[in-house]
Amino acid sequence: MARLMYSANVTLDGCITDREGSFDWGFPSAELHQFFNDLFRPAGTHVYGRRLYETMAVWETMGDDDPVTRDFAEVWRGADKIVYSRTLEQPSTARTRIERDLDTTALRTFVDTADRDVLIGGAELAGQALAAGIVDDLHTFVFPVVVGGGVRALPDGVRLDLELVGEDRFDNGVVHLHHRVLR
Repeated sequence: MARLMYSANVTLDGCITDREGSFDWGFPSAELHQFFNDLFRPAGTHVYGRRLYETMAVWETMGDDDPVTRDFAEVWRGADKIVYSRTLEQPSTARTRIERDLDTTALRTFVDTADRDVLIGGAELAGQALAAGIVDDLHTFVFPVVVGGGVRALPDGVRLDLELVGEDRFDNGVVHLHHRVLR
């Protein structure tokens, strides 16, 4: 059975961006980038909000001599994308469809019938999925920085009981925490 995985790069104070919307603190080392490649490779579908999709769309045409970066681009292009947006008229990338409103029941049914894992990203969209109780796994990459405010990775008002099933430490000080949601 496929799993719905939320992945986020976060600061130690729990933000995915600082107050100005920057995430310049969140660029991965080669070692961490390879870990992303291996984590995302099994996901057959990526589910995004508009802002994250527009950030990630550069991978559609990214050409790079670095084999790790090139591999990530191939992983990203190889996945289907579902983008939830009320303003985006059409996708700018292949294998992408636009949906207007997140129906968490429909997304859970999609995941339950998928033959590969589904990755969800974007704090607002993933927050809705977390609040609905449909996320199976959280992959949090904690960067060694405090930004003092910004967009939070996890929504307020949601209670989840979690089991830590894995942790990894990287050369740039990032710690990956893999939690499974207990039901």
